[in-house]
Amino acid sequence: MAKKLLSEDTIIKTVVGNSNAPPVGEYWNFLHEAIGKDFLGGLDYSASQKWLFSHTGKTLKEVVDEHENVYKAENMEELLCEQRFNVISPSDKAFIQSFDKAINELGYDCENIITSGLTWGFYMIVYGKTGTKSRPCAARIYIQESGEVSLRLFLNKVDKHMKFIENSPPHIKGAFDFTGGDCKSCNTACAPGKVYTIDGKLMQKCNHSTFYFYAPSVEKLSDFMDLLSMFFTVKKPKGA
Repeated sequence: MAKKLLSEDTIIKTVVGNSNAPPVGEYWNFLHEAIGKDFLGGLDYSASQKWLFSHTGKTLKEVVDEHENVYKAENMEELLCEQRFNVISPSDKAFIQSFDKAINELGYDCENIITSGLTWGFYMIVYGKTGTKSRPCAARIYIQESGEVSLRLFLNKVDKHMKFIENSPPHIKGAFDFTGGDCKSCNTACAPGKVYTIDGKLMQKCNHSTFYFYAPSVEKLSDFMDLLSMFFTVKKPKGA
């Protein structure tokens, strides 16, 4: 059995120019064992390293505790009553609660948990497939320290539903025909990113730039759910 080089009391140190710092791989070995290998949700190498060393000076125990310090309640309404979420506006809370209820009906839930936003925001709500071990993700809601809220959907095989998207209102279509965010093939693991054709124009977007919806609202909820229902359908039990 390999000897563990680090303990929960180990302080994260900058590796560059520091001969006393442990190999960076040992930090990851400890965190993967303590939290799970996929706890960063698919961040590329550069972003992962940036996240790790943003915790310089903290012990590994403090990092693990921060990640696992999630806020669980009986329902989303109760959860958002926590004082720490007072920064979120009443209208954004209304959207989160309405979206939570609607996506639950589609077969996805967040287990009434709001986690650390890692590098995406101050907080994050992750919606995974209900009743599955791997919980493939359909959507996330990001909450910034200022209280600003954004919605991100995780969509594949976009061309299959392009006719619907092309005829969607601007706040939906804009997440697909936006300028910028093109794939630069910086990571061979995910290149060429999201590839689809909209209005006759070929898009090749970086996976990390898709598909964001800023300033979501209750008024836009039905459009979000119409889009989601094109990509995620509830499978009825046999004989139903």
